[in-house]
Amino acid sequence: MRDPPFDEDHGKRNKDYELRACTWNIRSLNWEDAAAHLVDVLVKIKADVTAVQEMRWTGQEQRQVGPCGIYYSGHIKECKFGVGFVVGERLRRRVFSFTPENERLDTIHIKARFFNISLICAHAPTEEKDDVTKDACYECLERTYESCPQHDVKIVLGDFNARVGKEGIFGTTVGKFSLHEETTPNGLRLIDFAGARNIIIFSTRFQHKKIHQATWRSPDRKTTNHIDHFVIDVGHVSSVLDVRVLRGPNIDSDHYIVAAKNRTRLCAAKNALKQTKGRFDFEKLQSQRTAERFSTRLAPQLSESTR
Repeated sequence: MRDPPFDEDHGKRNKDYELRACTWNIRSLNWEDAAAHLVDVLVKIKADVTAVQEMRWTGQEQRQVGPCGIYYSGHIKECKFGVGFVVGERLRRRVFSFTPENERLDTIHIKARFFNISLICAHAPTEEKDDVTKDACYECLERTYESCPQHDVKIVLGDFNARVGKEGIFGTTVGKFSLHEETTPNGLRLIDFAGARNIIIFSTRFQHKKIHQATWRSPDRKTTNHIDHFVIDVGHVSSVLDVRVLRGPNIDSDHYIVAAKNRTRLCAAKNALKQTKGRFDFEKLQSQRTAERFSTRLAPQLSESTR
C-alpha cells in the first residue's frame, strides 16, 4: 500500500507546509535511460528531494533530467558507490548550495521560510568491512554534520547498513518500533553518532506493519532488514509527521524507498541557487567624467543615510 502524498484533511497536498524527503539505495544508474526512469518514479510519488546511494557515476556534477535536478558525488575514476540527490521541480529553484565530499557522502542546502534545510546523504560501509574504513566514513560524516550552519534543520539520510534494535537503553535515540530486536555493531555506530549530537533516528519511531519497515530484501527473498534511515536534529522532531517504506516504486533494486513526511514552510525565492548580486564595473571610474557623475549621484544618498 502506498502512502498517499496528499493532505487527508483538505483532499489536496499542502504545498507550503508539506515536504516529502526520501532515501533510496538504487544499486546503479549505469544503464540506458536509468536516470529518466528514476525521475519518472520519483515524480509519481511526489518526492520533493531524494537522497540516492550507489549511483555508480564518476566525478562530481549537477545535471537536469526532466523536471528534476540531479546532484551527485562519485568516485574519480571507478564506477562504484556514488551518492547524490534528486530534487523535484518544486524545490529545484530553492537549492542554494551543493557540497560533494566523496563517493559516500554529500550535502545539499535548501532555502526555507524560517530555517534553511541541510540534507546529508550518507552510504556507510557494510558490517563485514574493517574498522578503519568504518571509522574514516563516520569521521567524514561528523565533520560534514558539524560544518552545517547551526540554525539549519539538519537531516541525515541514507543507507547506513545498520540495524538498530529495541533495547530500552537506546529508546531516547531510536524509539520503540524497530523491525529488529538487537542492535548490530553498525547500528551502535549510528546510535553513537546520533546520541553524541542530540539527534534522533526517526525511521524507527513510527508504528507500521513490518512490510513498511523493511528497507532491504535478500536475493532469496527470505531475509529482510531495516538498514536505511532518516535522522533529524532534536529541535525539529515535531516537524516529522511520518517515516515509512513505500513498496510500490521500483527501479530494480534490492532496497525499498524510505519516505519521510515533514511539515515545513518553504521560502518564496524564485531561484536561490542562481541569485547573485550585480557586480560593479570599477574600471569605468578611471574616466574623470564618469567618476564625477558617480560622485554627484552618490553624495545625496550618503547625506540622507547619515541623518
